Amino acid sequence: MSIINPQETSMKGLQSIILYDSFLSSKLFRVDISGGHTNITGINGAGKTSFLNLIPIFFGASPNGLIEKAANKKNFVDYYLPSSRSMVIFEYLAHSGTKCVVLYRNNNQGKHNYRFVDGCAEDTLLSESSLEILGLSQNVKDVFDQVYKSGVDVSRQIDSIPEYIYTLTADKSRLTGERNLRDLCNRYSLSGSKQQLKFLSNLTQVTINQNNVVSNFKTMLIEAYLDNEKIKTKPTSTADWLATINDVKALQSLQSEKQKIISGIQLKNAVLASFNALHAHLLVLRDHVVNYEQQISSIEHEIYAVKNKGNETVRNLNNQIVQVKELIAVKEKSAGNFKQAIHDIEVAERRYQDMNISVMEQEYKKRAHYFNEIEEAKKYKQFLTESYENINREYDKHSADLLREKMASSEALNAESNEVQEAINQLRNRFDLKVKELERKQAEQLQILDQEISSERQRLLDIQSAAMERMHQSTLFTDEENLQLQRLKLAYEVKENTLSAKSDELKAAQNKLKQLNFDQNKAQYDLNGLKAKLEKAKQSEENLRTTLFQKDTLLRFLNDAPNEDVDWRTTIAKVINPELFFKTNLNPVWQTGVNANALSLYGLEIDLNKLEIPGEADSLEQLQIRLKDAEIYTASLVEQYDKQSHLAQSIHREINETNIAVVKLENELNTLQNEKQQARQVYDQTEKELKAKKAEATRIEQEAVNRAKYELQTFNNQIEPKKRGELRSANMLEKNGLKESYDASYADLRIKLDLIATKEKQLESSYQAKMDDLTNLYHSKLREQGVDENILKQAEMKIKAAIAQHTKVKGYESILAEYDMWKKNHYQYKQNHIEDMNQALKLVSEYSHNLSKLESELEQVRTSLRTRVDNLEASAQDFREKIKKLDKQGREIENLFDDDILLVEVDRPEFLSFDSFSRDLGTLADTQKKQIYQLRLQTNASKALLRKYEAFSLFKLFEEKMESMGTTSETMNTINSMSTIESIMDYDLPKKHDAVTNIFRNKSAQLRNYIQEILNLNKRLKSVSTELSGYLNRSNKFKAFTDFSMNLESVLNDKNTLDQLNQFVLQCEDYQSFENMQSSSIPSEDFIRCCEYTLKAIESTKGHTDDIRSMVRLKMSVMNNGRLAELRTDNDFTSAGSTGTSRILVLIMFLALSRKLCPDNSTYIHIPLDEIGNFDAINTNLLFDMMDHNKIYLVCAQPENSTSNHKFKNLYIVGANGVSTVVPLEIEGDNPLLAAEPV
Repeated sequence: MSIINPQETSMKGLQSIILYDSFLSSKLFRVDISGGHTNITGINGAGKTSFLNLIPIFFGASPNGLIEKAANKKNFVDYYLPSSRSMVIFEYLAHSGTKCVVLYRNNNQGKHNYRFVDGCAEDTLLSESSLEILGLSQNVKDVFDQVYKSGVDVSRQIDSIPEYIYTLTADKSRLTGERNLRDLCNRYSLSGSKQQLKFLSNLTQVTINQNNVVSNFKTMLIEAYLDNEKIKTKPTSTADWLATINDVKALQSLQSEKQKIISGIQLKNAVLASFNALHAHLLVLRDHVVNYEQQISSIEHEIYAVKNKGNETVRNLNNQIVQVKELIAVKEKSAGNFKQAIHDIEVAERRYQDMNISVMEQEYKKRAHYFNEIEEAKKYKQFLTESYENINREYDKHSADLLREKMASSEALNAESNEVQEAINQLRNRFDLKVKELERKQAEQLQILDQEISSERQRLLDIQSAAMERMHQSTLFTDEENLQLQRLKLAYEVKENTLSAKSDELKAAQNKLKQLNFDQNKAQYDLNGLKAKLEKAKQSEENLRTTLFQKDTLLRFLNDAPNEDVDWRTTIAKVINPELFFKTNLNPVWQTGVNANALSLYGLEIDLNKLEIPGEADSLEQLQIRLKDAEIYTASLVEQYDKQSHLAQSIHREINETNIAVVKLENELNTLQNEKQQARQVYDQTEKELKAKKAEATRIEQEAVNRAKYELQTFNNQIEPKKRGELRSANMLEKNGLKESYDASYADLRIKLDLIATKEKQLESSYQAKMDDLTNLYHSKLREQGVDENILKQAEMKIKAAIAQHTKVKGYESILAEYDMWKKNHYQYKQNHIEDMNQALKLVSEYSHNLSKLESELEQVRTSLRTRVDNLEASAQDFREKIKKLDKQGREIENLFDDDILLVEVDRPEFLSFDSFSRDLGTLADTQKKQIYQLRLQTNASKALLRKYEAFSLFKLFEEKMESMGTTSETMNTINSMSTIESIMDYDLPKKHDAVTNIFRNKSAQLRNYIQEILNLNKRLKSVSTELSGYLNRSNKFKAFTDFSMNLESVLNDKNTLDQLNQFVLQCEDYQSFENMQSSSIPSEDFIRCCEYTLKAIESTKGHTDDIRSMVRLKMSVMNNGRLAELRTDNDFTSAGSTGTSRILVLIMFLALSRKLCPDNSTYIHIPLDEIGNFDAINTNLLFDMMDHNKIYLVCAQPENSTSNHKFKNLYIVGANGVSTVVPLEIEGDNPLLAAEPV
């Protein structure tokens, strides 16, 4: 093993890199890079570039962003720190002495951690005792414990790269509030806490990782030169601005559309006047309805009298008609009875004829003959029955003999069959016993198999449970991770609480503003009232002064009259027009010889005592008293007006201040919301990363769980069924053998049973044949005796027929007796009934003629009565129709009136005629309906207008006022709505006008301040760009490159944009002038358009005032051999020339400014550079000169056998097989780290 000893140097910076059990084959080796430039050569793949990557990693670059994802380089930890004892040690000289920083593996988290160690590696981490512990424990953490116990300071574990960078480079902006990091920085930073080197991480990886070079460099320049440049003013968002502009435009539009609402107000007044007129017509209508009802009542009384008289005559005629009808009914009933009796006789006669009553009489006389036929049929049947019974007795005897013979043979066969069946039962019992024994044996075998399977399954389940438990543990966060998440969540909650407090503060300010606006409106209302009173008082005072002091007036003449006997105040003053008192061209003169006190006027005598003396005619003393009172009253009103005016002005100033405070709070609230969102994003991102790591660990454990589940599934689905199948097959085979033996014995016995069954069938066949012969003999004897069944049936039927005929004839007896009775009692009176019926019908005809005469007379009386009544009812109906029409019109009008309509009494119209009144009423009602309809349309249009300008909340205010009025009818609701709108337009809209103009004024002032800061930023950027470009050209030693330009430009540097911004500032200054501040006028359309253009210009840049980087663009250019090359993107460097030229250009552009970005000249910077052989000798020397001038050491990597420049002080070779061969050093002896000198 080989180790290179470090060289002593007083310059701060990285001195050596030591790898222990890292990516190279050697277990421990060290590369010294202090004191000058370093060159490493070797074959491809030996590890040169991997070593170069460690330079920016030391200065804080993200390791995984530099590692090539090829070969076995999965990530930094697995490649550089493959085991728990692996270490990458950076030994550096800090402001407080030699220090070490160690990178080691964290197996729990799958990433690397940092620790700082106070001292050099040989005395601490690589001492003999440390190496011995490392060899035993295989864990670097045990070495940290041992070093710490030996009295050497070892820092806490640092988990994150940012914390490591803040500590090493003393980044003040990151260390604020972190006491632990500040303590580490004071001890372990390169240059001390007063020297910031925060850009080393980006600078040292420019030559290796050329992604986002321009973007990163712009960020470095902004942080270095513009870190204190902040856009303090944060204007309202464009959306809020546009909303305010829309409010201002809406005010302009609303002023132009105000006439529509005024038309609605006028229409409302017309509707109320129409209601009053309709109400007067309705009163007249009701009076005439009462008059018509009285006339109808008189007509109905007359109708009642006429009907009573007519009804009396009708009743008398009806009584006579009833008497005649009763006689007719009696005779008609008598004729009907005779007719019914004749009809009944004829019906009975036809019935007896239909029954053939004469035939029945003849048959009834032959009933003895039919009785003899019955007796002869019975004797013949008795003879046949005796012969039939003799033959049957002989047949029954022979069939019984055959049956006894059959039963004897059958019993013998049954006994033989029972013996065979008993043998079968015994065979079956033996088989059942053997089967039960076999099943018991199989059950024991199955139980043993179940136990074996259960044990194996439990083992697999235990494996699966253990895997699942590990998987569960992998999903849980460690204490450190939970603490990290809690810190981030706490930061987010702090932001959220601050945001809530700020929101409450904003609400309080808004409430205060709302109250101030209310106070202002009230103060303005009181001020206007005082102003009106004051003007009225001043006018009254002026009038009194005129009355007292104006000369050459009639009043002055009367007051100065020498004749004290003239009492003009009780005479002339009462009848003269008071305006004449103040006329100056009347030339008044008292006439002589006229009694001035006579109560007459040009000969007209009137009683003046009924008139009052006007106030203009008061005495001078009274006028002076009134004048003094008026002066006092006016002075008090002036004092009140001044106080109220000061109050209104103070409230107005406080409203402006509160508006500014509200806008400021809104901006602060937006800032806090952004900070809260950023904190939430950091928390969510961290949680997401941790969960991703947990998900990966869970995935690995899930694979183990899946393997365990697969093994358990394989056992359940394959092994267990296989074992059970084998046992089942063996048991089935044994059971089948037993079944085959049983089946053979059972078959023999079944053959015997079949033979017995065959004998039984033969016996049955023999018996049946003998019975058939006996039956045939039986039927032949019956035929010989002539006594077969058909003959017996015929004899039986003959008997039944004779009995039926005899019974039928015997039944005629009752019918014939009834017939004889009918002829005696009914049939002989038929002719008498016919004569009586004809007499009754004759009388009915006579009575009917008389009835017709009475009914004709009754009809004439009724017609006359009906005509008289109809004429009267027609008159009454005419009045009813008028009433109905008036009622209908009245109801229609009443429907227009709701209970809550407020009416004023007006003069009633004259009722000239029914038609003209009805016509006028209809016209007035139609006009009212149209007016109400038009008013609703106007009201809806006015409400739509209020709703259109929703930003002013006029419609909401309208709804609140309407809600306070309660529930009213539809019409009254329309009138109230229009009245409410009138109130809003007169009182509330001016308040909204003032609020909108104040907000617009505040926002325009804020935007002006913001633009002025932007313009100042442009000046600062121009100054910085000039400084950077000048320094770059002075530092450049390469003649091929000239005229370097490095410009930091604002995104708002377009000439048109700048002109627009300047124009806005000028117009805003004019708008914010003192004269305009005193009024609440709406901004001009030109200024509103200027605001919109300015907002569009700012919005188009996509810049954010809270991020200065988004407000700045970096533009670079250089003359390359007389050709201009613009360098705005990473690709522009590649296309600027050859590979070597473009790489040199990168080094010039970025590293020449390194000391501007890292100003500590006592700290050397190490820059890794791969393939320096691409540069020619001249450029290489110039490059080294530039590096020496800026105190930068190059660490280069070249292929094997490359020419080495004499500028390199440290030379190393990486040999074959990936083993770095440097100056060897044996790890034996007293101090293995100092045992050999470099070759």
